[in-house]
Amino acid sequence: MSRVIVIPARGGSKGVPRKNLQMLNGTPLIVSAISRGLAARADRVIVSTEDSEIRELALSAGAEVPFVRPMELASDSVSLIDVLRHAVAELGRLGDHVDTICSLQPTAPFLSPGTLERCLMTLDETGCDSVVTVRRVMHNHPYRTYSRTDAGYLKPLLSHGEGALQRQDLPEVFALSGGFFVRRSHLVSAWGGQDFALGRRCAGIEVTEVEGLNIDSPLDLAIARCLAAGSLPQQAADSHE
Repeated sequence: MSRVIVIPARGGSKGVPRKNLQMLNGTPLIVSAISRGLAARADRVIVSTEDSEIRELALSAGAEVPFVRPMELASDSVSLIDVLRHAVAELGRLGDHVDTICSLQPTAPFLSPGTLERCLMTLDETGCDSVVTVRRVMHNHPYRTYSRTDAGYLKPLLSHGEGALQRQDLPEVFALSGGFFVRRSHLVSAWGGQDFALGRRCAGIEVTEVEGLNIDSPLDLAIARCLAAGSLPQQAADSHE
């Protein structure tokens, strides 16, 4: 079986300019992602980018860049599935068949190689369609969210949500951390935009809030730098209180 980790790293970013090249403890995010990808149990680590600077940096860090991502797949509106589908198609054109396609985000700098290994092993051991990293939802639990009535007043989003007034009464709810996805490649190639892109049997590997941190804004980057420098205790960042 061919297992490929694709690291999507376009050059443009509005929230954090040149996000994938931002430094964390003296290392660019893209280089850190490549290092963790290479430490995981995969056959290849490939960077998908349209940016020449990222390409050169990726190659020097030990990743492969066997194709150039088209500019039309490097905009804010392009989905991850489109990027992965292009990667699978390009590798196929080069004569390489992909059984398992993984995507590792450079913006999730605290995901450990051990977590990546757990995801890959879970795919093998369970025979599921996909494996994703997830975070337990506590602070914005759906039972404690509200919508507005036509008159403009708040009402519980879930009609039975008010029944769980104490934190310990809340059911377990998880959200995708967005850091690492492992999929059978047919889920990407055959996806039509309507069905669940993770298949019917999706396993979740729970990570802490630190491991699940995804850098999407300047505040996220500032928090990540504090964590990396040790100026923000991980216990505080991982607290669910």
